[in-house]
Amino acid sequence: MTFNNRTASMLLPLLLICTVGGCNQQSSDRARQDIAAADAAAADKLQQAKDKQAKEVASASRDLQKSQEEARAKVADKQADVAAAANDANKDVAKAKADYVRDTADANYDVAKAKAEGDLKVAREQCDQYKDNARDACQTRAKAAYERALADAKAAFEQAKRTALNTEKQGG
Repeated sequence: MTFNNRTASMLLPLLLICTVGGCNQQSSDRARQDIAAADAAAADKLQQAKDKQAKEVASASRDLQKSQEEARAKVADKQADVAAAANDANKDVAKAKADYVRDTADANYDVAKAKAEGDLKVAREQCDQYKDNARDACQTRAKAAYERALADAKAAFEQAKRTALNTEKQGG
């Protein structure tokens, strides 16, 4: 085969295509490698960012949980303080009521005793108008009425003391 201009003109574009195609093939391979490296670097940076974010979220979650536990403890302490204060106030009120009942019982007993003694004096004075057996019978009735009044006053006083004691116990 002879090499002439016509053959050269046909071979030259083919040679050029092969040469350029070869260069393009190398550039294309290099570009693919660069893209793969960039993708790997981006994936690595993305994973690092995700890891960092996960650590921050976990830390924030722990901080939140700790804060919530501290808040619950503070609320529980305050509730205990309020309950203790209410309990103390109830005890104070119950004691005051019991003291009132005792004081009233003492005063009522003193009044009932004074009334019974006054009634006895009046009855004795009235009995003095009678003679002998009638006077003795009248004084016996007066004395019995006096003792009954004292017994009733004493019973009311004792009942009031029991009520005061129960009132005080219920307050505690």
